[in-house]
Amino acid sequence: MRFVSKGDGDYRLNKRHASHLAELKNGTASPKAWDSFAHKEKSRRVCLNEQYWLCAFSETVLTDDDLGMHLDHVEPRSLNPQRTFDHANLVLCAISSEKLKDLPKEHVFGGHYRKDSFSKNKFISPFNKHCRGYFHYASDGYIEPAFGLLDAEREKARYTIDCLNLNSPLLVVMRRNWLQELEESIDLLLGAPKALEQFADMELCLSGSKLRPFHSAARERFGPLGERIIRAHCHECA
Repeated sequence: MRFVSKGDGDYRLNKRHASHLAELKNGTASPKAWDSFAHKEKSRRVCLNEQYWLCAFSETVLTDDDLGMHLDHVEPRSLNPQRTFDHANLVLCAISSEKLKDLPKEHVFGGHYRKDSFSKNKFISPFNKHCRGYFHYASDGYIEPAFGLLDAEREKARYTIDCLNLNSPLLVVMRRNWLQELEESIDLLLGAPKALEQFADMELCLSGSKLRPFHSAARERFGPLGERIIRAHCHECA
């Protein structure tokens, strides 16, 4: 998980947010307000750019192929209706509602897995600037609480991993395959510092408006070199 910096929402969403708050106040809000909102595509575009085309929870690349994607309320709207149209509560998450139907439950991850199971005090949000530091990505594809965390922080990391099913078998295989290729390439370039720097730049910095998948895991692998590359060439990805 990497930090998502939220900017301004689409004006249609912002306008609907204001009217929804008024409806909640006077008791006329529909429980299907979000489902009937016709301008989600604009918000999807805004979130794609904010997230550099990575799923806010899994860091898989977001496309309409394969798993697809959906707009997710980090704080579920059923638990806090006031945030139904709040752009600061929205992210794009992997797996579309259509593709969800074809996935076995154990493979589902992200917002579709979490549903309404949510503890604000335990959940590590991608809006937390320090969220990346809570997790470690092992070479076998599993995500774990980061080393050196305090017990309370480790509990939050474990809760978030379980809440989002970030070790779903599907996601573990995807991460493992990506990391194995990455680690093999790094090993081959250890004797060629300039080539390794170029490779780190390619893996960690923006290509157009997009980042490569599993950015946080790749960042771990490059260590101090990766941090230097990001500071010098792609500070917006920090």
